[in-house]
Amino acid sequence: MSSNGDFSEVMSNITSSNAGNKFTLVSFIAALILLTYTGYDTVILRTEIISDFAEDNQYRITFSTQNETMQAVETLQDDETRNIEFDLSEINIPDGYKIGYIDVRITSEEESGISVQCDSVAGDIIENDLPAQWKDPNNNLSGQDSSCIPIELDLTVYPNFSGNSITVSAINEYQALQNWTEVGWGDGILSIDLDLDVNSPLGFDPIGQDSDEEITVDVFIVMFSVSIQEI
Repeated sequence: MSSNGDFSEVMSNITSSNAGNKFTLVSFIAALILLTYTGYDTVILRTEIISDFAEDNQYRITFSTQNETMQAVETLQDDETRNIEFDLSEINIPDGYKIGYIDVRITSEEESGISVQCDSVAGDIIENDLPAQWKDPNNNLSGQDSSCIPIELDLTVYPNFSGNSITVSAINEYQALQNWTEVGWGDGILSIDLDLDVNSPLGFDPIGQDSDEEITVDVFIVMFSVSIQEI
């Protein structure tokens, strides 16, 4: 028996009685009413709600910052290179805060003696497995000075964080904040190399009084939290 025959037989059975006709008609009308109401509700009554979720809104994101400081004082000998490490897991990060960037200040102090010329000091933030933005163009990972001026180094830790307020377009606040919810950045060891080259007056130090230098390394960890407001 063909499928057309089966279908015709079924339809014949359904419509062969008044009860079947009424059931079919009522079902069709109910389905039509349901589809009409759903379409009207979606297109007319809920247009504004759907529009709110379909169109991007403008949000202003601002940052509150807190600083944590670590310090090391080292005495280096002439022509010495020394590596020092700072374990960033030891700092206190408040709830809701993340590490944004790190500033390093390297300061040298001349020893008392006959030398009146500043020693040459160099500092380098060493790239390692510390989660940070090592290729960020705003980084300053190396510095050198022989005029007794502090060396300033900088490392961006959280992606695209500068501390400045920004405006973003997003469907809702949740999406607007997605770039600021990452965890793990800055969780590791900050490694810094120090180098000393003693500069004696005219290169002459007959009694060896200018053979080392005390160097202070201050690490400023800038942490941030996020606030958001629709504009």
